[in-house]
Amino acid sequence: MNQRQLARIGRYLLTFALVVVAVAAVYPLLFTVVSSLKTQTGFAQDPLGLPSGITLDNYLEAFRRMNMPRLLLNSLVTTLGGLVLSVLAALLVAYAVTKLRFRGGKVVFLLIIVTLTIPSQAIIYPLYQTVLDLGMSGEYQGLILAYAAFGLPLGTYQLAGYFQQVPDELIEAARVDGAGHFTILFRLLAPIAAPALAALAIFNFVWMWNDLLLPLVIMGGSDSKTLMVGVSLLSGQYDVSVPLVSAGLIVALLPVLIIYLVFQRQLVSGALAGSGK
Repeated sequence: MNQRQLARIGRYLLTFALVVVAVAAVYPLLFTVVSSLKTQTGFAQDPLGLPSGITLDNYLEAFRRMNMPRLLLNSLVTTLGGLVLSVLAALLVAYAVTKLRFRGGKVVFLLIIVTLTIPSQAIIYPLYQTVLDLGMSGEYQGLILAYAAFGLPLGTYQLAGYFQQVPDELIEAARVDGAGHFTILFRLLAPIAAPALAALAIFNFVWMWNDLLLPLVIMGGSDSKTLMVGVSLLSGQYDVSVPLVSAGLIVALLPVLIIYLVFQRQLVSGALAGSGK
């Protein structure tokens, strides 16, 4: 078997592996979409098959039970608030640990990065207790601050990689021209790190919008609960209507899918640029 044949077999095996991975990734979404178009009886008779008749009753019922406009507003406020605060905090911290050269800066950066290895479930109780002590349980600001705290380590790590590539001479020249820290950060460094900022913003939006644990702990069943919490409450204590829950999930995922489809080029370019730094 010559080298060309081996290369061809390798391409076939790689293509097959990619197809398997793609099917495994897409199948849950297709299953959810198909299930949302079935009646409860139709799903019980054939959970994996195509619907014998398409119905939109599950979507209408999900809208009726979930108070969709209020849940959408709650998710938008908390997600956008957490997104803006986490990105802004990451910008400030990344600039401080890479360009200000203060004593202990490397230790601070290391401690922030180490928190990436700590699972959120391990600190959920002290987080909840802190939110209670601050009087923010069931309030927008409690969840926004929690999102900012959890999003800070990854954002700092990603942006610091960009800032370290900027020559210190460029920073010093800006200071000689009279630029302050905020001018240097937002008019010099932020444009350089634009691909990373775009990728970070998209990643944080998807994560914060889809998150269930933090909203469930901090918001609970209050009027400020998010859309994903509302979807989780569609399941009854003794019965679960898979078509109804599937319809709620599709409605909740639509904003994420739209954001991803619109900004996928920025996400890919940001990831590739970051890998090349």
